[in-house]
Amino acid sequence: MFSKSILTITLVVLALFQLVHGSVFSQLQFIKIKSPKNNDVFEAGEKVHVEYIMQPLIYKSTSMGRALSLGIHFHSRTGNQKQQKLATVSNSCPVTASENKFVTHKTTWTIPKNTKPGSYAFDFDENVQVRSGRLQVKETIKVSVVEK
Repeated sequence: MFSKSILTITLVVLALFQLVHGSVFSQLQFIKIKSPKNNDVFEAGEKVHVEYIMQPLIYKSTSMGRALSLGIHFHSRTGNQKQQKLATVSNSCPVTASENKFVTHKTTWTIPKNTKPGSYAFDFDENVQVRSGRLQVKETIKVSVVEK
């Protein structure tokens, strides 16, 4: 009974942490996506600059955990619903973080030339280690592909 209470309190604290820091780190726990941004427009065959910032391991005098891995996938979408996964941008993006400063990671990925105009999404999939265990969190960036 006592362990259930501790688990419940831990989950509530994690949810509050996510809510309070949501504007700083979006939906991901320890990563802030700098680019691409929601509603960006690309052409088929265009290079997409992917850039994200890793939170320090010790942030505001506290160590809440760390990112273990980050994968990025490219999906078709209809409205706000992701549809078919079309490509993997990366299954193993770097997630190295500094103890006391923000670290930026960058990569470039090319939208396949045969991509038809329409609505698409980049799905950032973060695996994190927090004090109470591991979590899987996602953030979706909606983009459009247009004709040249």
